[in-house]
Amino acid sequence: MAAHRTRRLVLAAGLVAVAALSSACANIPDRTTPQPVSIDGAQGVAGEAPLPNPTADPYTLVRDFVGKAGNPEAAKKYLTEAARPTWQGDAPPMIINETFNTAPLPPQERRAQGDESGNEVTVVLTVSFVGRLGPDRSFIPAVGSHEYTIVVRRDSEDAPWRIATPPESVLITPPVFKQSYRLVNVYFFDPSFQAVVPDPRYVAAQPLAGLPDRVVRLLVDGPSAALGTAVRSLIGPDAEIRTNAVSDPDDGAVVVNLTKIGDRTPDDRRLIAAQIVLSLRDVTQSRVRLLVDNNSLVSGRADWRPSDLPSYDSATRPNADLPGLFSASGRVFSLNDGTPVPGPAGSGEIEVQSAAQSFDGKMLAVVQEVSTGSRLRIGEFGRQLVEVNLEASTLTRPTWLFGTEPAPSNEVWTVQDGFDVVRVIRTGNGSWATSRVNASELRSFGTITDLRLSRDGARIAAVINGQVVVASVVRDQDSVAIRSPRRLRETEVTGVVGVDWLSQQTLVAATSQSSQPVVNISVDGFKLDRYNSANLGSPVSAIAAAPDRGVVVTDRSGMWGAAEVLQVWRLEPHSAGPGARPFYPG
Repeated sequence: MAAHRTRRLVLAAGLVAVAALSSACANIPDRTTPQPVSIDGAQGVAGEAPLPNPTADPYTLVRDFVGKAGNPEAAKKYLTEAARPTWQGDAPPMIINETFNTAPLPPQERRAQGDESGNEVTVVLTVSFVGRLGPDRSFIPAVGSHEYTIVVRRDSEDAPWRIATPPESVLITPPVFKQSYRLVNVYFFDPSFQAVVPDPRYVAAQPLAGLPDRVVRLLVDGPSAALGTAVRSLIGPDAEIRTNAVSDPDDGAVVVNLTKIGDRTPDDRRLIAAQIVLSLRDVTQSRVRLLVDNNSLVSGRADWRPSDLPSYDSATRPNADLPGLFSASGRVFSLNDGTPVPGPAGSGEIEVQSAAQSFDGKMLAVVQEVSTGSRLRIGEFGRQLVEVNLEASTLTRPTWLFGTEPAPSNEVWTVQDGFDVVRVIRTGNGSWATSRVNASELRSFGTITDLRLSRDGARIAAVINGQVVVASVVRDQDSVAIRSPRRLRETEVTGVVGVDWLSQQTLVAATSQSSQPVVNISVDGFKLDRYNSANLGSPVSAIAAAPDRGVVVTDRSGMWGAAEVLQVWRLEPHSAGPGARPFYPG
């Protein structure tokens, strides 16, 4: 009898049909059809978990086991008594596609492993991966297929089948994952402590009363591996939770009681309060009581709500009075009324390939077409644009880092010749100096054709070889590096021609795929939504997005706008033809 688990890399999407089983196992099919699984019994379903169907064959039993993996207690009932103590059902799961295959071993392998008994069967489970949940409870995209060999036994011909060797990983489908885990945003600060940066994590959805405690523990543990040192936390590496974050039985306030936060100024303590309160707003509407060693975190105030905090994202949101712009036919125009902008960018004095407006609207960066390729110019909106010492065969459309009042935006990024990421910084005398970004971790991904700084400055989104790549931006005094790059939905979203930030947590991408010309992707890659394709004519060539703004794209006839994923695209009043490139401040 085969009692040991094996795992093999799969090179084909399915399993080849095998010969009929021996007469001792004549009731077991040679081949099964890939099937999605039910999410009944997933974590979060109240009441005692039901026993497996006593008449289920080994293949159905394995499929049902995967369907119950979101609830470890329910899933353990599918295992033999000997297997239950060793199965780590509460480990971070692997997320797999809903459709997977269960089939017998080929006859030769069955004979070699002694799998000829009527009371033991080896089931080959074939899955394709969506991603996995990391130890920090962040989603990590993954691709590829795997086979797991799972031994299923019964004590006698009349006894029900049970799994003797479950997969070494907890396998869970997206519907089960969504039911079993709750998406929360844990908040940190950008290096200047001017903007908050959301860090998406997934915590167990049940029990509900424990959600605040689970979120606070993630916050105290620090940022996810994907963000790393790109963000800052005032809580400190030695901080601990003094008591579980639970509701006060008298007034319902969620009590967060920390210890060992270090010597913190009143301003630091207010920033800590912001991190905690913002992180908890996804899981509670109650007041949050903030304590350190049983005393108020902030002198004079114990209880907090999100409305008690100042706005920490105002700097990252474009001014509502700035409607957006677009470049076309070598000039820059207003997206609002189609009129050329003042100055050389709108007059045609310079040939504009692409452009970007600063967050406050006061500055404009343009890529100018010249005889040798491209040149970057920057200056005040409506005035002369100074040549920057940066020429190349190609430069990607510029992207601005946010500025904070009263300081204006003073940093622009672009990509030179597809590989060299360059930041251009305003000097003390008002000129602009170039500085290379350490983008060595992007080199192996390919040619960069679009790059956008997130509006909090902590991440970049890029189009590299037609795929969406997200990475963190790590600042260390005067040096800047791009770290931890990840492809998002690399097998599903291809032929990408442009990307932009719809929010701090969400990207939109334009593709050459007629079936999905515009998609919406969460920053971690877990969620993918396809925009309605009605009215759009392939290929889509450009895209623009911003918080609280509609998405604008360009197809072969002109520019189109939509405010929501399911909304039909409407032709922009000032469409400007197929070469238009819309952009919002940022």
